[in-house]
Amino acid sequence: MALSSLIAKIPTRRQRQVVSLIVSSNQVVISYLLHESHHVTSLPVTGMDAVRVVAQLLQQQDVNHSDVHLVLGHGLYQSLLIDNPGLSDEDKRSALPFQIKDYISDSPSEIVADGYALPVANRYQVFVCNKSLLAQLDDVLKKNQCRLTNVSVEDVLLRQWTALDKAEMVLSQDGQGAIQLSVFSLGKLCFQRQVRGVMFDGVSLSPSVVDDLALEIQRSLDYLRSQLKEAQVSGLVVSVQAADNTELAFQLSSRLTVKVRPQTLFDSDDHLHNIALAALETDSSPDINLFSDDLRQSTPLLSFERMLLCWGVSAFMLVLVAAYQQWQLSNANQALKVSTSELQVAQSLSDELNSQLKLHLPSVSMVNDTNRAQESVRAKKAALDAVRQHDKALQKGHADTFRALATLSRRDVSVSDIFVSQGTLNIQGLASSPDAVPAWIKSFETQPPLSQRVFEHMALARDENNRLTFSLQSKRENAEGKQ
Repeated sequence: MALSSLIAKIPTRRQRQVVSLIVSSNQVVISYLLHESHHVTSLPVTGMDAVRVVAQLLQQQDVNHSDVHLVLGHGLYQSLLIDNPGLSDEDKRSALPFQIKDYISDSPSEIVADGYALPVANRYQVFVCNKSLLAQLDDVLKKNQCRLTNVSVEDVLLRQWTALDKAEMVLSQDGQGAIQLSVFSLGKLCFQRQVRGVMFDGVSLSPSVVDDLALEIQRSLDYLRSQLKEAQVSGLVVSVQAADNTELAFQLSSRLTVKVRPQTLFDSDDHLHNIALAALETDSSPDINLFSDDLRQSTPLLSFERMLLCWGVSAFMLVLVAAYQQWQLSNANQALKVSTSELQVAQSLSDELNSQLKLHLPSVSMVNDTNRAQESVRAKKAALDAVRQHDKALQKGHADTFRALATLSRRDVSVSDIFVSQGTLNIQGLASSPDAVPAWIKSFETQPPLSQRVFEHMALARDENNRLTFSLQSKRENAEGKQ
């Protein structure tokens, strides 16, 4: 296939058409522009879930490479009124599910919520739907090369029936037959309620039915008159599938204080078909969008095409690695041959040198004489070192010992005799108390000449004058004693 043919099959941005898809509990409706005219098709949801009906309808209509505006019908979402939480646009998507967790049965992690502040009694309008439903619908659309761009709800799309610069009420009948009142202020849904007990047979309008309906509408208008601050409700738009809207609007206009007009925006009598046509407008629901990119299911990393590409790249890399290793092996074999020849030359040279070395080895007797001479020299050096150290000790004398004793003089100890030598220090004298002598000996540790003296014997006695005498006998610790 030529490259130009492949490029022609790739859809560009300008070729993507806009499609509206209405999914309710009993019907799926699709609408798109075909040959400059609007085309609307629907399938009932009977015996299967709505997701499978969507896939079937997309396949029947051959809808692909399109941007889809999804609208959820009654039964697939919930509408709640809560106190205004004061959330910013950035925080409301993550915080709203937790704000309404007490009003719904689903977990906050299983739902998607969006909303806006109302001009009525500081209230906040919230719309909630199941997250898994949106993920399944997005997956079905992706299989048809369609992209989900916006998710709105049926109630919000009714704004297209009203004048966007006023406050008006819409009387509508949904796909399930329920009569509903919705009020839009400047195009934003601010009030809605269902009218119960009113039934239209599609044949004639009973005066009692019209009276009951007018009474319910007037009650809602009276309530809103005290709640709406910006603008009062100035009109009523009638869009009831099971009745003649023109006749019903005429009957209600004589019973209400506001202007009443029939819906003339669309020719179709089917409510969901009109919703689908309204959803094709780019500004049909600017206030909410229940879909975000984090709901999209991640595209599988490994597809068949990617797997074939990986296999081709892997095979090519294996061929390159095998060729490179073969080239390295050839070079290594060549280098091995050169190294082997060099080793043989070196081995022959080593053998020759070893044979020459054997001719120059000394005799055993000469080696023994040399060892004995070296031992004799080492012994004489040790003796000379010992004599040198002894001479230094004799030259130094015992001045440092006496200097240390003078430094440690005490009033309670009197020394009378001192005998000192290289290894001995004997002291005799008088003491004022028995504790004075041990304390004096303890202070020897502060003087290096005395700190190495170890006293082997101490004696205390009384002389003929009843004076306390002491006698200390010690010797210097040698190196072996320290170890």
